[in-house]
Amino acid sequence: MHISNKQRKPDIIIIGAGIIGLSIAYHILEADPKVSITILEKEKMLGLGSTGIGTGSIRHRFSSSLPRRLSLLSRGFFLNFEDVFETPIEYSEKGGLMLATHPALWDQCKLTAEQAEADGIPMKLLEQEELLTKFPYLDRDRLLGGTFCPWDAYADPYAVLAALYAGIRRKGATVEFGREATKVISDGDRVKGVQTRQGTILSPFIVNATGPYASQLAATAGIELPVQPFRRQVYVCTNPIDIPPANPLMIDLATGFYLHQEVSAKTVLLGGTDQYTWPGFGEEVDKSVAEDFFLAAIEIIPSAIDIKWLRTYTGICEQTPDFLPIIGEAPDLNGFILANGFSGHGFMHAPAAGSIVADLILKGRTEQIDLKLVHPDRFDKVLILES
Repeated sequence: MHISNKQRKPDIIIIGAGIIGLSIAYHILEADPKVSITILEKEKMLGLGSTGIGTGSIRHRFSSSLPRRLSLLSRGFFLNFEDVFETPIEYSEKGGLMLATHPALWDQCKLTAEQAEADGIPMKLLEQEELLTKFPYLDRDRLLGGTFCPWDAYADPYAVLAALYAGIRRKGATVEFGREATKVISDGDRVKGVQTRQGTILSPFIVNATGPYASQLAATAGIELPVQPFRRQVYVCTNPIDIPPANPLMIDLATGFYLHQEVSAKTVLLGGTDQYTWPGFGEEVDKSVAEDFFLAAIEIIPSAIDIKWLRTYTGICEQTPDFLPIIGEAPDLNGFILANGFSGHGFMHAPAAGSIVADLILKGRTEQIDLKLVHPDRFDKVLILES
């Protein structure tokens, strides 16, 4: 995908100024500072989408090799972020604890620990006695064991987003807020530009980085993209009294329940049990599921019965059928690049996504991952619609 100097500017239009879109712009400009980039964002200011309300978790423990690879590719970016951008992002490697409550999940933990170690990710398998000795506040009767990864970390999502935004602006990228892309324009099998309410912008490369709205934008180009938005609730609560500061991220593999301790250690973010809720863009809080959620929390951390529920907020997470992202050029539409469906892992995998998409646009290939694992044509449901 060679960019000719004779092509009309901007060389690239990125739709979406969330963490994925900004990371793509940053990595392209790092590789080739002469490329002109325009980013279109429908919101009127930075951080109003999914990134701004994310929990900031960065983890490496996955049962699939692809997300482990994306975490490894992203690790150096986060480790060096504060030095490169000269901006504090509260990066802290507190570790991540995955908990198994029945034999099948314990077997999965053992297999995943072996696979992670083979990938170069430190992963300690904790049998029941060691787990409960290290984390005595966990339910002693329910847990069989777990895995602990010391590399799992936290970073402030908005701080990362703001620093990336400032960085790409210094490199010459244009970001237009309040400018929604209403249609991707094509000429035969090649993208031509983007239509907005304020007018049309032409470019030979269009990047779909619209998060939960990815399928809607793709449909304007005649492409059916298997990405659906799902609402996720996050419960902000006081820290359970027996959980110490700098506690690792904790996830119950059976229910999806997670505990993420804020930097102050005074509050925790809880959630995860709504991982299979219905799709949609509704951001209203559903209090009817709160009782089941807190029962799941108490089953893992008995002292959670005494925590104070401060507030609840919602965010939208986009998912693919196999929970793996879509990265690559759209079938039969040259120049339309997809970076979608990160299934709640967009923040932690944004550095890898940005670097991979930069490769695809500037080199026409990448050696960082096997593209067949993330290419949109892996789904039977990715079809070119009749115009």
